[in-house]
Amino acid sequence: MIAAASIVTTTIRKPRDSPTLLVVDDDPEIRMLLTELFGRAGFGVEVARDGADAILFLEHHSPPDAIVLDLLMPGIIGTSVLAYLASRPTLAEVPVAIVSGSPDLAPDGYPLFKKPLQFAPLLEFVRGACGTRPEAPRV
Repeated sequence: MIAAASIVTTTIRKPRDSPTLLVVDDDPEIRMLLTELFGRAGFGVEVARDGADAILFLEHHSPPDAIVLDLLMPGIIGTSVLAYLASRPTLAEVPVAIVSGSPDLAPDGYPLFKKPLQFAPLLEFVRGACGTRPEAPRV
């Protein structure tokens, strides 16, 4: 029996030529918060609620400019998503930030942001990974 495919939705429409992020987290509050904050910072944001949704998204869309990835999720966990990314030449170079309440489980070689998250350092990483600068304040 084949399981029904989960739906990954675009939650923030990005301005033309702005970077796109994939946020992968099973916590709906964290997904909503990161979607809103990154959207306000000018990023297009796609969300996946677990590793299976993330892989499904990556199989059917252009690579995102960066990925924000939780480690501990039901089903396919974050480290399996990392292995999937490493196995695909078009995805192996996508910058990944690990967000986790269990930092001791994080693999080496990835920037780690411990939950509860502080958004400013995560935003700084994403901006650097995507080569973007903060927007000037609107007057």
